[in-house]
Order: sequence, then structure tokens, then C-alpha cells
Amino acid sequence: WATALSDSIRNLRNTQGSIRGLGALGYRMIRDLEMDSDLLSVITCQTALNLLLAPSVRRKDDLKGFDGRVPFVTLVVAVGEAVELEQYFREVGPTSHSRGVSHNQRMRRAVYDADDAECRRHAVVLGAALVDLLLEHACVEVDRSLLSSEEINAASNECVMNFGQAGKGKRTAKAKAFGHDLQWSDGKTVGYVRLKSYARDVMELGPEELMRFLAPKYQPMVVQPRPWRPSAVPPEGGFLMHRVPFIRTTNKKMTCLEVYNAQRVAHVMDFLGQMPWKINGRILEVMLEVQRQDLAIAEVPPKLNPELPRIPENAAEFPPHEREALLLSRHNAEKRCMELVSERPTFQLKLQAACNFEHADRIYFPHNVDFRGRTYPISPHLNHISDDICRGLLSFAEPKPLGKEGFFWLKVSLANLLGKDKLPFDERVAFVDASRDWIMEVAKDPLAPQSIKHWAKADDGPWQALARCFELAEIWRTGDEEGFQSCLPVHLDGSCNGLQHYAALGRDQIGAMAVNLLPSDRPQDVYTIVLGIVKGKVQHDARTGNTEGTLARRLEELNVLQRKVVKQTIMTICYGVTTVGAKQQVQGQLESLVGDQVGPEELSILASYLSKLVLKSIDEVFERAMAIKAWFDKATQILNQLQMPTAWFSPIGLACVQPYKKVRKVECQTKRQKVTIATEDGPRVDKAKQRMGFPPNFIHSLDATHMMMTAEGCQREGIGFAGVHDSFWTHACDVPALNRIIRSAFIELHSQ
Repeated sequence: WATALSDSIRNLRNTQGSIRGLGALGYRMIRDLEMDSDLLSVITCQTALNLLLAPSVRRKDDLKGFDGRVPFVTLVVAVGEAVELEQYFREVGPTSHSRGVSHNQRMRRAVYDADDAECRRHAVVLGAALVDLLLEHACVEVDRSLLSSEEINAASNECVMNFGQAGKGKRTAKAKAFGHDLQWSDGKTVGYVRLKSYARDVMELGPEELMRFLAPKYQPMVVQPRPWRPSAVPPEGGFLMHRVPFIRTTNKKMTCLEVYNAQRVAHVMDFLGQMPWKINGRILEVMLEVQRQDLAIAEVPPKLNPELPRIPENAAEFPPHEREALLLSRHNAEKRCMELVSERPTFQLKLQAACNFEHADRIYFPHNVDFRGRTYPISPHLNHISDDICRGLLSFAEPKPLGKEGFFWLKVSLANLLGKDKLPFDERVAFVDASRDWIMEVAKDPLAPQSIKHWAKADDGPWQALARCFELAEIWRTGDEEGFQSCLPVHLDGSCNGLQHYAALGRDQIGAMAVNLLPSDRPQDVYTIVLGIVKGKVQHDARTGNTEGTLARRLEELNVLQRKVVKQTIMTICYGVTTVGAKQQVQGQLESLVGDQVGPEELSILASYLSKLVLKSIDEVFERAMAIKAWFDKATQILNQLQMPTAWFSPIGLACVQPYKKVRKVECQTKRQKVTIATEDGPRVDKAKQRMGFPPNFIHSLDATHMMMTAEGCQREGIGFAGVHDSFWTHACDVPALNRIIRSAFIELHSQ
């Protein structure tokens, strides 16, 4: 493909006379661009395949909705900006120093100072022309029977296919590898680019072949990240070579970093980035074996797609319930095939990163923050805030002896991962002690059938559970319960952290008891409390004869009134989940429970009914929190009237400015479609986004502040620390100290 694209670029540059017609401006840009045609083609192919083969995600939930297509405008901008970035490197010159300013600093400043609006216009026009050439000239030779009649008919008009004979009389055709489709979505027409299914099959993308097409830009570091200088123009820190922002935001002009001191936040980012990690070699070994044997356990995707149930030609004559069951099974199988399109490359990127750094003594994850102060590792595929696969592959690089209490907390950690986190601590430890025999067997042979059943379906992380089984078995084998050098992190998680902050803001004792801010004999579970209220409402409706009664009885019949169905909505209520969002969350959980029994339409109706009951039940438990949200809403309305973005200083000193403004848009006509892009923010705020965003963003800024204050406390006491928003990690021996620091920081925060 790169060769074909390079040849087409050379032909374009050899064209005599003017270039006219749709897309002519982009083609003239390619002709006049002082960049080698081979380099242009490689950048275009590499960028396209990166976007089409692996979505940029951090959590498994982010994969939902990814179907292997990429919006045309996304691909166009990515290609155009990649070419312009390469051009910047070439224009800045050699890697010598000039007047004391290094090549890298000049490079970063050149990109930072560029006019955003003009750059995006230029990127769209240039990228559209390159993508158009890619779609036109990238072909694969396939069996003609795999092509649609439209594709076969297009051969005579477009001269895309060369028919020939291959094999034993099999007719093949040279067909376009990429497709461009227009789809009506949310009141507008959206163009998508996809890699056609027969092209995927011809490419035969096994794990090794796949990684040849994917080139992650940001990787973990093997030296400590550079300290942050947030007030520099542009801000500097983190990677040695890559330029990354200190604050992740859609409007860098609203960060205000040049006019106030954000050094306290920067010091926390430095502390988090300097925490040394390493790859857990034994977990990596087991994971590779699971993939090799194609066991498809513990979120490792299978190599092959599930077989699609065949729909008989006379299916219309089947009884309705049989026909619906057959169509539903087909629908679910097709859906699973589409999910695997993204799950396989996403998993492979994580595994490849672990293999690349397997022998590194230490690796580091430079961090930055979003505009609310929430911290994130910059390397996207392998890091500790990602899913269980990543967390299982990582451990602290510097082990510490367990001491007197570390063994206790290591057992608690395993019990939590196995779903026993609502028991008192002593009962969790007793559970692990009673499980000693099977833990030893798992450590001895983790892939034996009797071992897999114990760890592979752990409620909160099978790979993390397996890592702790390995370490506990080694401790029991050596008998050194205090001197054993442990390198696994122990997690201390908040109980619905957003509601904890609301309860503290409102001094709400009832809400505080539900989320464990007040002492009790047993851990309280707010999800079970709300679920109990929901069940009561469903039982009440089930006794009626109206529509709600029918839906209530159906929910009882399906036995779906479970904790996990309501958990996500309760977790996100304080972060501004809408009625539509709550319905989607509940529907996703219902689908995972009974998606093989109930069709999408009925699931949608049940989810709509149940999500409304969940929201009403939350209001009853956290009445004062809802009153605070209403006050936030009034404050935002006043600022909206003044055309001012809602802004505040977080307690740790970060200026939080909501970047929601009405954007200025520009239309670019390309050869294939019209592209509308947002070039810059206009002078007027987006009132709806400002109002909806303030309650969740303010609470996020509080939990981010609490995490940073806890990190500062750990740094003062010389203990290791890693944070995942409201989950705080340290060595097992340091858990008592972290427990104390967490509570002290929370009290200090809410005493301000």
C-alpha cells in the first residue's frame, strides 16, 4: 500500500499544468510539499492503520461502540497533523543548539506558537488528499466471490480490479482495501472509513503481524521523567523528547498557567512519575501461555471469532419464540465478533509493551493532569490506571519486607479481589487462610483446570489475584512472614468516593454512614442500600396491573435486581450522570446478564423503567447531596448570565476553568465529502455544558486534591505511593501509615 501510494504521489508531482476539481487544493499541497513521497506514504498508512486497528482506550468499557470504523474527519486530521509535525521537525533544523535553546525546546515552541485555526484548516485539506489517495490505491487480491455486485461492477468503471486466475480455477480480483461510507447520525451525515473485512482476512493479522502496523507514540520510560515546569511557555516536563501538555484540556489558553504558581501540583506529578515499576515476569509468562493455548480466560481475547448461527431460509415459518431466539443468538454472535475487532489489538498492545520492558530493572510513567486536577499516566497502553491485565503485569520495582502487619494486608488484598471486600478485615484474612490449599495449587500450576476456576473469574481482577496467589504461596513456602520482600501494591479504595465528598460537604450523617465515613461494626455498602429501596419499589409496582407492573414482574422473573446492575449509576450520580446515561448504564448490565434471553428492544424498555427507579432511590438516600447539586446549578446559571466560564481554585492550588465554549467551525470541501471542523473557541460560553459539567467537575477536583494531599503525606514519610483517582496504592508493610495519611488528608481538606 505504501508503495502504491508513493507511486501515486510521484505521478501527481509529475503532472504538468494546473490541478482542478474537488480536492484540487489538497493535491496541490502534496505536489508542492518538500517531503519525500515514500515518507509521506508511510506516515499516511501508519496513521490510518493505527486508528483502524486499535482504538486509544484505557478501560475495557471504552471499547463499547468501537466497530472498527473511524470517522473520516478524525482520520483526515490525524494524517494531516502527523505530516505537519514531521514538517516542523525538518524546518526547525539539525539537533544543534542555537543561542542556548535546544533543538527539542525550539521544536516544542514552534508547535505551541502555531495558529490553531489555520493549522487545522491546512491539516484537513492536506490530510483529506492523502487519505483519498490511500483509499483509491490501497488494494488486496481476494476471491471474487467475497465481493458484492456493486464492487464487481465498479471494476469496469474505475479500473480498480484486475481479474485473473489463481489456484485451481479460483477467480480473484484486486479490490479496494478501504471503504468510505456516509451514515445519518444525531441529525447530521457522518462519513466513516473502514478496513474491509476481506482485507483484514487477507492481512492475516496474528499477534506478531499486527504489531508491525501499530506504532504507539508514548511508551513507559526507563529513566526518571523530567521535572515539570508548568509556567514555562509551553509547559515542560515528563518525556525527554515528546512534547506533552501539563494540563489536558481542549483549550490551552484557559489554563492560565503563566499567571499563577502551580508548582505544588507539579511536585506531586513529579513524585508520581518517579515511582519505579517493573514487569511481573511470572504473570507475563502465564499470560503468554494463555494466549498460545487460546484458552480465552481472564479477558484474554480468543484468536478466532465465534461461529455465527446459520439462519435457515424458512426461518419465517418458525414459531415466533423460536425465530426470535435464533435471531437473538445471531445478533449476539455478530456483536461479539465486532467487539473482538478492537479487543485483540488493544490486548496485544499491552502485551507487547510488557514484553518490550520485561528485562528493564525499572520503568516510569510520567503523569499530567486534566483541568480538574485528576492525574493520568501519559503512556496509554500499559499503566496502572488501566484494566486488570495491565495491573497484573505491573509491580513495584523496589520490594519491601512485610514486617509485622504486611502479611495481614496482603491477605486482605487478595480477599478484596475475590469479592470479599464487604466482610470485616479479620473475616477476609480468615477466608484466605481457609483457602491456603487451593492457593498453593494455583501457584504450582495456574493453568490446570482445577486452578483456573479459582482465579480466572475473580470479581475485581483475575490477573491481580493470581499475582497475589504467587506471592502468598512463596511466603507460606519459605515461612518468612515478616522478612519476605514484597513488591505487590495493596489498594485502599474509597467507598463511592464522590458521595463521600458530598456527605462531607453537607455534614450529612446519614449519607456519611452509607459510604463509610463514620465507624461501624461492618463495612457499609451503599449499593446494597440503594438496591434494597429499588427492590421495594419494584415489588410495589409488581402488584399493580398497569404497564409499570408488567415491567416490574418481568424484572423479577429475569432475576436481574442485583447489586452490579445499580452500582455504576450510583457511582456516577455525583458526577452528573443524566437520565439517558443512567439508562445506558443499566441496559449494559442487563445485557450482560440476560442478553442471550432478551432482545435489544425489550432490554431498552426494561432499562428505561429500572434506571428511573434507581435515580429516585438515590435521591432518597442522599437528599442533602442533591440539594448541594442544586446550589451548584444556581451558581453556574449566574456565571452563564455573565458569559463567564465556571472556574475555581481547588484546595491544592490548581486553577480549574471549565473549557466549554461555543466553538467556531469551518467547512472544508474534500473530494469525498464536506468536512466540518472546530477551529477555535468563540467568545461565548456553552451554557448547557457549563451547567451540566460543574457538579461532577467540582467533585472530581476535590477527589483529585485528596489524592494529591495523600501523595504529599507519603512523600514526607518516605513511603511509596501510586494513585488511581480514589484508589490509593502502597507496599503491604506501609498500609497502616497510608491509612492514617488518607484520613488525615481528608479531614484537612474538608476543614478548609
